[in-house]
Amino acid sequence: MTKTEELRNDLDNLHFTCKYLIGVLAELEQMGKIHTSKYKRVENNLNVLKANIKRYEEELEKAEEKEFDQEFPEYYSTCTFW
Repeated sequence: MTKTEELRNDLDNLHFTCKYLIGVLAELEQMGKIHTSKYKRVENNLNVLKANIKRYEEELEKAEEKEFDQEFPEYYSTCTFW
């Protein structure tokens, strides 16, 4: 697997986990357990996941740029004749 494929796979897993935690928060909210330690812990974990998702997306963008530059080095060539 390439670096970009690994990052995409990791992002998919993080998004899946994020959706699961949102469901857990909704379930706890429906039961009226907003002010419990479990709710706060899940909420903190969700915030950490969101920060990790942003970090992975930035890393994926850099990896895609690097991969594109390696695949098409002449695309940004300075010796272009018009």
